[in-house]
Amino acid sequence: MLAATKTKWLLGGIIVSLCLNLFLLGGMFGGHFPAPWGKPGKMPGVIMATVPPELKSVIREKFKNSGPESKSEREALKQEMDSKRMRVADALAAEPFDPARLEVELMELEQTASNMLSRAHRKIAEIASELTPEQRRQWAEGWREMGPPKH
Repeated sequence: MLAATKTKWLLGGIIVSLCLNLFLLGGMFGGHFPAPWGKPGKMPGVIMATVPPELKSVIREKFKNSGPESKSEREALKQEMDSKRMRVADALAAEPFDPARLEVELMELEQTASNMLSRAHRKIAEIASELTPEQRRQWAEGWREMGPPKH
């Protein structure tokens, strides 16, 4: 009985963790956070939300100049995420329900999400290496402002 309860809690924790990770990735790559930054109708992703107004054009241009291989890599990861999400949905809806299958699908989705996040981190580091020290300082302030409110 205790093992079954523990398994349910672990499975629940995995699902919650995965949802939070997907929410973050969706905001970064989809740019759909309904937040106070940006204009209605075209919300920036989380990464662009960290960029102060005076740097937005510089950073945006650097993302655009990443080249077609970067765009194709991003698109491939997005397609993989979509596929993995569908597999999780299938595992959730399956009858009879198989918790082990769901756990495997969730772990695979988590790995793909992690790959997307790693790609974003690499792109941030690449762009930061091309900025002046003053531009990096300005961008750092944007990252700090995204943190928890200071009381």
